[in-house]
Amino acid sequence: MTDTEYAKAIKVKATVANLEMNAALTTEQQAQIGQDFIADIVELSERGIGSETNDD
Repeated sequence: MTDTEYAKAIKVKATVANLEMNAALTTEQQAQIGQDFIADIVELSERGIGSETNDD
């Protein structure tokens, strides 16, 4: 995944998380959305930040 692809993926995840936060009815829902967002970023990082030879 190139740096550009990584940045775009984070931007999409952040946009989705923001929309979900706006729709969340409780702080518990907001906390879960935040945890899910962090997990998504960790998953992206594990795929190889800036690794142009990584085909994941």
